[in-house]
Amino acid sequence: MSLNGQRSRSGLSMNGLRMFDKRSKTALVLAGGGITGAVYEIGALRAINDMLVDYTVNDFDIYVGTSAGALVTSLIANGLSPREILQVIDARHPEIHGIRVRDIFQINPLDMVRRTTRLPGALIDIARNVLVSRGDIALSDIAWELARMLPNGLYSGEGLERYVRSVLTETGRSNRFDWLEKELYIVATELETGKRAVFGQGGRRIVPISQAVAASSAVPILYRPVRIFDRDYLDGGLHGSASLDLAIEAGAKLVVCINPMVPLDTTDLGESHYIGQRGIQAVLNQTVRTLLHAGVRYHIKNLRIKYPDVDIILIQPEWDDYHMFGFNPMYYGSRLAVAEHGFESVGMGLLNNYDYFYHALLRHNIQLTQDLVSIELAELRESEDALEKIQQIMDAEAHAVPSAAIDPYAGLHVSDTTLGASF
Repeated sequence: MSLNGQRSRSGLSMNGLRMFDKRSKTALVLAGGGITGAVYEIGALRAINDMLVDYTVNDFDIYVGTSAGALVTSLIANGLSPREILQVIDARHPEIHGIRVRDIFQINPLDMVRRTTRLPGALIDIARNVLVSRGDIALSDIAWELARMLPNGLYSGEGLERYVRSVLTETGRSNRFDWLEKELYIVATELETGKRAVFGQGGRRIVPISQAVAASSAVPILYRPVRIFDRDYLDGGLHGSASLDLAIEAGAKLVVCINPMVPLDTTDLGESHYIGQRGIQAVLNQTVRTLLHAGVRYHIKNLRIKYPDVDIILIQPEWDDYHMFGFNPMYYGSRLAVAEHGFESVGMGLLNNYDYFYHALLRHNIQLTQDLVSIELAELRESEDALEKIQQIMDAEAHAVPSAAIDPYAGLHVSDTTLGASF
């Protein structure tokens, strides 16, 4: 687990050592990353939960979600714990039916059929261009003409919208932004203008949360645009995978961001052209991860300059995390293995940088303990069946530690050098 997107293990700028007199306004920002990214975030949130004292990830004041992060934040803001969300994803929740493949990948048949009617026209145009150019035409030109018969998305977001709506309404929770006790912002992209659309504020506050989640998760090409009030929306990641600025503008002084998409650094592997030799899937995977991570990195860099009084903690996979790179972002079947990896890697990262996290959160009157996570990780390492063990850990209730049992100033020996590092 990487702290802040640097290749070093150093911490972030803490702007002095003073504690706030009262608990600051806090925010949790979850970036996009497909199905595996969402499950990684759930595993990471469980690890964070198990270290918090008299506080949980459901106690943040502000939640901001983009793409896959929109689904997770909509559930967290409605009071579902990471344990419950994983039970939902793994179809083991006692009250909420599990999310199925058809809830995520609902085929878009009508547009597919409608677009096939354009095939004759596309073939005529191709033939005309071949004749005019006397055969001097690129294969990409032919492919571009044939693309006219493709649908505006392979899948429809209606299945996801319907599922989220059922979870939030049938269980007595809220599908409305203005009925939540917490502030929730879900980011999408308006197709016709290319502008960022923020559901949960202004006129878009009246949009149902389930529709906002579907819009934010509409990955171009994979999903057709989601129409809301006669406007079309696509994946919010087109405007950056994580919109931390929304949380800061809402008053947050502590922002915790989880970003599951990091490019792989093969420098220490000792194998030349590791990614290039693995074909178009690996190249595309690395390309998407690079683009998304670069957006998050420079967004945070600018925010630290603009808001020096705000503490930003970025949690993400290490640069050499081959396991995370190997997961197809949209592969449904790998969800439990990804949850295990998210819990274990983030848990280890939290323990390895415990002094930093302890000090950072204590500034905002939030305390940590490493006891429970240490025990859980030890049990996970000793287990012969890691997936079964992670399921047991995730199913168990977190054991809250009374704050009175912890010395709030124990372990504060983080050096000024560590605290002063940033991008």
